[in-house]
Amino acid sequence: MDDEVGAWLAERAVPVDRFGLDSWAPALRGVRVLGVGTAAHGARELLEFGRRLVEYAVDELGVRVVVIGASEAGGTGLDAAARGVGTPGDAVGALGGWEFDTREVVELVSWLRDRNEMADPADRVRVVGADPVRPARSIRVLGTYLRAVAEDLLPDARDALAELLDHEPDERSLSPARRDAVVTLHERIVAREGELTAESSPARYAEAREHAWILARAAEVAAAPRGREPSTAAEAEALSDTGRPVLRARLAAEVVTRAAAGASGTPAVVLFGHDDLVRVGDPTTAGRHLRSALGDAYYAVGGLFSAGAVSAVRRRLLRPARPRPSTHKVPALEGTVEADLRAALGETDELLVDLRGARSQDGAVADWAAATTATRRLGSVADSGQLRARTPLVAAREYDALAHVPKVHPAWIR
Repeated sequence: MDDEVGAWLAERAVPVDRFGLDSWAPALRGVRVLGVGTAAHGARELLEFGRRLVEYAVDELGVRVVVIGASEAGGTGLDAAARGVGTPGDAVGALGGWEFDTREVVELVSWLRDRNEMADPADRVRVVGADPVRPARSIRVLGTYLRAVAEDLLPDARDALAELLDHEPDERSLSPARRDAVVTLHERIVAREGELTAESSPARYAEAREHAWILARAAEVAAAPRGREPSTAAEAEALSDTGRPVLRARLAAEVVTRAAAGASGTPAVVLFGHDDLVRVGDPTTAGRHLRSALGDAYYAVGGLFSAGAVSAVRRRLLRPARPRPSTHKVPALEGTVEADLRAALGETDELLVDLRGARSQDGAVADWAAATTATRRLGSVADSGQLRARTPLVAAREYDALAHVPKVHPAWIR
């Protein structure tokens, strides 16, 4: 890395605390959606970094909608827990998958609950899930409502809902007939608004309609063709808009823009999830669709780490349907953006660097920001090869800021 680049990064780096973030906040002028990503699901310090940014956005920037990259249906349970209905632990545990079932996420929801208890109703923070998968909560809530109010709507959709109940994102596609049954159920609920409202109440009908909408979206994703995982950037760009990876990302982005449209503030929404949700990458990232919709009013922060240990499911040909993660040691990698940050910022402090200023620089800084380099990005499943794999990255195109976390430890999986 050029010395000029190192000096530029060090000059603009701020601590990830109240005072450092105060000096960074002017970079968010005009931003509607603040995305906060983590380069690994199971890294404690990355989750804690994300929590600090979410809390800062709520306390200091006036954000009143927190979107989490977890199940859209399960997000309604998180929102209820944040309003004092149920417990944060139960709500997080019901999301499905282990990625968010950590003590760090429970602590975030608990913090939101405690804050909401002290706030006026109009000033309470709402929690939304973005990912249109794992719709178990919506099926239960809508089923209970229809059995009490309009049981005649259930028979045509019962089998489709049963199949959708346990559908995981990487399973075979739902049949078109099953998808159509769920979509039609939503349409029939919308068409019978007056009758169903009279039989229940405006609030109960609105809740049921929202869950039916969530289920229709989950069915669309579950029925979309999975396709083959792209191995190059060109293959990713060529993916079909109707394929599951692109559709899932686009619908997640729609959740975020919908939340922002009904919220005030700058930013109006903070989106917290894995980097593959937040970054402005290929069409399988929600960040790509958010940038297309919002332009520079979308601001993506990437949480990167140098070394340590993380939690992830060990890749095996045969494994349980719901495997538990194990601990993986992760060595430092040279020739990556993380190595550049480590060289410029040291190996002790967690720091944040705004990259938007790099776009207006000349010389080495501009070249570094626009160059194709590499990063490390870990999903929920990992093997020894992935722990050392490098993913291509153009830093200032995919992120508006980078967080440097020198060392991580496994997340507290519950």
